[in-house]
Amino acid sequence: MPDLHSLNIFTHVLSASAALLTGLFILGRRKGNRLHRLNGRLMLGLTGLSVAAALIGAFLFRGKLDLMGVSVLVAYQLWSGPRALRLRDRGRKWPDMIPALSLLGGGIGLLWFIRHGGAVQWSPALVNGAMGGMIFYGGWDVGRTLLPQNWRRWLNPAEHAFKMTGLTGALLSVAAGTLLGNAYWPLIVSGVFGLASLVFAFRAARKALGVIPSAALNARLKADSEL
Repeated sequence: MPDLHSLNIFTHVLSASAALLTGLFILGRRKGNRLHRLNGRLMLGLTGLSVAAALIGAFLFRGKLDLMGVSVLVAYQLWSGPRALRLRDRGRKWPDMIPALSLLGGGIGLLWFIRHGGAVQWSPALVNGAMGGMIFYGGWDVGRTLLPQNWRRWLNPAEHAFKMTGLTGALLSVAAGTLLGNAYWPLIVSGVFGLASLVFAFRAARKALGVIPSAALNARLKADSEL
């Protein structure tokens, strides 16, 4: 079992590091083109492998409630971020609501268990942040169904940008907490990426509404002007 545990940790760390580097590369490049989509798929695959290893470690080897919660939260972002883009102008259905309700209920339940003596790995500040993330994302995906339908045109791309940027921030935050051993650095990283998520979401919404022309539209306008 110790050998299997070590292999699981190695798989988790290696895949998470590669996913983080890929995510940072994506944030610095043009969005919406073929390279963006290819790197996005690569990041999703690497993060999925990392989450699978984290879930195995949390449930089989460590059994800490905060590790379980963070693993479930990242897995949810890994699914719901690309899902938001695939929905385009459509709203969410029951297949979307059930995971959102489960995440919301899981965040509340885990926070209650932790407050009543459940075993944790991290400091109280990080634990509260992680469980708060579960409640926030689960509650948002439940509550967004009440918003006007005509908002979906820009809301879905904005949500995709927000969640995928937040996913990169979550990877870097966990890395900072693990390597630096200080609760403040993960909180700082989370705050910075929270602001970055809002910026990228705003840009994605403007692009969906046609305020920011896409690369394809710019090329077409340039070709028309040269005729």
